[in-house]
Amino acid sequence: MATPIATALAVYEAGKKAYEAYQGIVAFVRLGSHSPTPEEEILARLEVLHQDFVALQGRFDEVMEAVKQAVRVEQQAYVLALRRDLEGLRGRARTATDELNSWAVGGRKDPLLRSNADDNSRLAANTLLEGDSYFYRPDPNSPESVFDHRLAYIAYVYVLTVRFGVIAGLNPQYREDRLAREELTRHAARLDWVFQHADQAIEPHTGGGPDDRGSYFLAHQCVDHITGYDTGHTEVGWRPGGQAEYDDARSYYADQLRADMRVRTGLAKLMGFHDTVAHWAKDPRTPGWSPWAPAEVPDSMVSLAAASDRPGHTVLVWRDPGKGQLRTTSYDSTAAAPAWKPSVAISAENTVREEPTPRALASGPGLITVVMRGKDGGVYATRTDPTRPTGWLDAPVRVSGDTTDVSYAEAAATPGSVVVVWRDNGTGTLMAAFQDAKGAWGPPRAATPAGAISLGSDLTVACPSPGVVLAVWTMNDRTVHGVTYDSHAADPAWSAPAQIAEFPGNDFASSIHAMGTGDGKADVVWQGTFGSMWNIHYDGGWSAPAEATPRHLTKWGVPYTTVPAVAGDRRVNWFWQGRDSRVQTVHRDPQQPQWSAPLRLGPPWWSYAEVAAVSVAAGSVSLYRVDSGSEIGEVPKLLTCFYDTATPAASARIADARALVARAQTLWNLPGPARDEANARAADAIAVAREVVALDPGYRATLAQWLVFPAGTYLMGSGRHDEAIACMLEALGLYDQLIHEQPGIGELPWRKAWTLVNLAQALWGRPDHAQGVQRAVEATDLLRRLATTKPTYRTGLAQWLVFPAGTYLMGSGRHDEAIARMLEALGLYDQVIHEQPGSGELLWRKAWTLVNLAQALWGRPDHAQGVQRAVEATDLLRRLATETPARYRGGLGDWLLYPTIPYLRQSGRRDQALTRAREAVDIFTALDATDPEAYGPKLAAAKKLVADIQADMRSDVS
Repeated sequence: MATPIATALAVYEAGKKAYEAYQGIVAFVRLGSHSPTPEEEILARLEVLHQDFVALQGRFDEVMEAVKQAVRVEQQAYVLALRRDLEGLRGRARTATDELNSWAVGGRKDPLLRSNADDNSRLAANTLLEGDSYFYRPDPNSPESVFDHRLAYIAYVYVLTVRFGVIAGLNPQYREDRLAREELTRHAARLDWVFQHADQAIEPHTGGGPDDRGSYFLAHQCVDHITGYDTGHTEVGWRPGGQAEYDDARSYYADQLRADMRVRTGLAKLMGFHDTVAHWAKDPRTPGWSPWAPAEVPDSMVSLAAASDRPGHTVLVWRDPGKGQLRTTSYDSTAAAPAWKPSVAISAENTVREEPTPRALASGPGLITVVMRGKDGGVYATRTDPTRPTGWLDAPVRVSGDTTDVSYAEAAATPGSVVVVWRDNGTGTLMAAFQDAKGAWGPPRAATPAGAISLGSDLTVACPSPGVVLAVWTMNDRTVHGVTYDSHAADPAWSAPAQIAEFPGNDFASSIHAMGTGDGKADVVWQGTFGSMWNIHYDGGWSAPAEATPRHLTKWGVPYTTVPAVAGDRRVNWFWQGRDSRVQTVHRDPQQPQWSAPLRLGPPWWSYAEVAAVSVAAGSVSLYRVDSGSEIGEVPKLLTCFYDTATPAASARIADARALVARAQTLWNLPGPARDEANARAADAIAVAREVVALDPGYRATLAQWLVFPAGTYLMGSGRHDEAIACMLEALGLYDQLIHEQPGIGELPWRKAWTLVNLAQALWGRPDHAQGVQRAVEATDLLRRLATTKPTYRTGLAQWLVFPAGTYLMGSGRHDEAIARMLEALGLYDQVIHEQPGSGELLWRKAWTLVNLAQALWGRPDHAQGVQRAVEATDLLRRLATETPARYRGGLGDWLLYPTIPYLRQSGRRDQALTRAREAVDIFTALDATDPEAYGPKLAAAKKLVADIQADMRSDVS
């Protein structure tokens, strides 16, 4: 029988594979790539997921056996039925994948396959979304059911990932679709429901107590009541402290035990999966932290640091544990194809100490400096150098002089300068060196008198404003001291050391950290005795120490992971790995005295490692850390998450909208219900474009164009005329604004005319014929004026004069006005044909004008002219059909059937009508052989005309 931990790991593996597939789909969709297409890439991800689950089936069988063993024999039939139902749901999801694949392979034309993929994936996921019973099993000791998510969770993560793949495959811009977001939000809530119930089954036990001699005893154990996994009883032993210390220790171990059990049982992956679903389900206009996701950097790394010298550009620095050297890579999110660059070495092998973590700092665009401790004890620095092959100095430079007995190597940066401060252990003096704007280091100089800093204390450095440095350190008497340096002074020098704070109570911080915001302010933080973060604030003077967080949050020991980051809006952020093994953060905005409540980012981690933080854009912070995994042999991965300010650049949002427009056009060209989706995607594009225009009016012309096409045009084509009219009126208003502001741009008046002609058609279809005619006439009047200075508009003017202007005037009984415009169009076509005599398209347009003119004349009524123009139209089209029968023969047949033959017949010219009716029979007989469904009825109509005309002629004879 499988052990509890084996079954737990099987559930863990299912969640892990689904999590990876889900993140892979997200990553591809975010890239906006078109090679391969979204459907092809997503289908490939789903196929990998399916094969992974097939490979894991043996482990899933172990889970099944474990669940069966948890119930009585007579209850096992229920478990078997549950498994059958869950396998059916996975099968339905697999069917959805196959249908999506068939649809894509078939050219994305079959609406039934597309609809079935959508329906089957939705049904499989929604069944587990709504069905609580799938997550329960019989309790062998009670008539009630007990929560056991193991079987259902394996199925749920599979069907949910498939559902997400189908959603993203059918609409890569799904985040702009409110209904898709709401659906995924429901699934995120369901995952949280599963987690909360599973987490309640984890029971940490801590026991012991204080004695009367200033010590306490502690033992602990943790049990997961679902898998049966039990850590066993462990005695921590006796430790110094009283009731308060004992209570803190109980809280500490309870959090640690729960965190470890969450990782062992797969709940950590469930938490990460939930975070991913929830983030990508939220409205992209809502700020928040992203889930942790892999960063594609293959190197093995420890002691991670990060810096950014310009918006969107991140530089990572780390120590290669196998080579004892520093390496670096960079990522530029503003690049056309963002990707991590291959790493390069920035120090020789076996020259860098394991501790402390190197410092990476930016002092200006293109200038990144890295400070490190050498194995010889010295302080070294290197920097970017675009003239070198690697982009960095050939070798680090020594900045600490000849002294090798030093401690620390704390550094800070300000625009144009970097400072590094260290302790000379021989004299107890703080030493400092500065790097200038060109990257040159000055000599080390004393920042304090000898003996100013005691052994065993800690040091931190910050720049509260450009050119100003604070060096702060602890003393063995539980006090905090500091010195300042102001480069703007007439004779810059370090101030005399001064006490700035006293640690409260019994606190003595083994590590302190500082951060400046660049506006004259700075903060120093440390970890308190009972797991809270303490803070003193600098604003020209120092505040009293105050707890910045609740207690029982931070880990015991030296908190290597406490790192700061100042966002571009001067928001102060602190990050650390908490007792629950999750990254935690607090922040404080400018002018705000209070810190935010602690926020936990992502799931617990199996390993303990440094977090690197960097601000790469206004208001945004990115985090990096290495995940060593939770299984032996698992390859460590670099993971990242970031604070999404939900304020992307206008160009990026317009690119999203443009992709939605392209998707709408693709859907509109598909038959069936896909046109409803086309309208929805066009509406999404308009919503995004409106947001962008509110921030950047320079995109108004783009919004106006999309309001007409595709949004307004598709709404009109769907019979939603009022909505189409509203879109086009909005576009008209935008074009009027732009023309008023930019009267010399010829494209804008043409766009206005184009909007008017589309608005005319929407109004006519409403039906509002009076307004439709008016707008059509306005469009041609405007384009006529434009054509006088730009003759290339003549063809478009001629077309609009016939339709919609002439056609709508004719339909309103205003035949003389219709005829005048069609004659004007005829004259324009004659001009252009004279200039381009070889254009078949122009000749066809002339014939089209003639056939419309014929109908206007007939309705006047001027039957003689009407029939003459109809005959001219068919004679011209006959010549074209002789040269290009495939293109024009069907149209010739149509115009013969109407209006030419009826007009000839009614004018008494039956011989000519009969000749043309027989011609129509010949045309449609040939076409019927190729497409009976399309041309069969027309052939029958032509034959009936022949018979009717012959009957008329016999009647005349008799």
